[in-house]
Amino acid sequence: MDKDGAADSPSGSEPRPTVLIVDDTPANLEAFSCVLNGEGYDIVKASSGQEALKLALQREFATILLDVRMPGMDGIETATFLRAGRGRFTPIIFVSAYENTPFEVERGYLAGAIDYLFSPVDPDMLRSKVSFLAELHLRNAEIERVLKELQEQNRAQESRIEELQKLLPNSALDADRPS
Repeated sequence: MDKDGAADSPSGSEPRPTVLIVDDTPANLEAFSCVLNGEGYDIVKASSGQEALKLALQREFATILLDVRMPGMDGIETATFLRAGRGRFTPIIFVSAYENTPFEVERGYLAGAIDYLFSPVDPDMLRSKVSFLAELHLRNAEIERVLKELQEQNRAQESRIEELQKLLPNSALDADRPS
């Protein structure tokens, strides 16, 4: 597993995005895992908001499926803490088994959700949303990798230019300066 929420794939060719599923109901954890199993993700499960926050400190996730109503720290509070820390850029999809008022849904979006799914969750819709977010995560990780590579190449070129400038006689450098 790398720090960017992607584990090495079994073939080693491409990283696998990691999805965090947070729900206090074991049956829901299992159901969402089954839907996403076989889609090429590493699935991590948490049964509480506190457990999710601990996991978010240890690794980065491509996306988080987060139950809105949980005992103790609910999904809204969990999302708020995630957004204030390491998970600030991680897409959060709220999952709710309850009918929510527009006010409750707005609270979720204000806490950092990018989407809502209401029970019963359509498995194809869940797969589609997670697939899109995982692909976006992988593309961002690739962009970051290329950026770092280009920055290293740029530093090497700057060092080489400095070395070459030291080899030039001072008069050659002075000739380039306007009088």
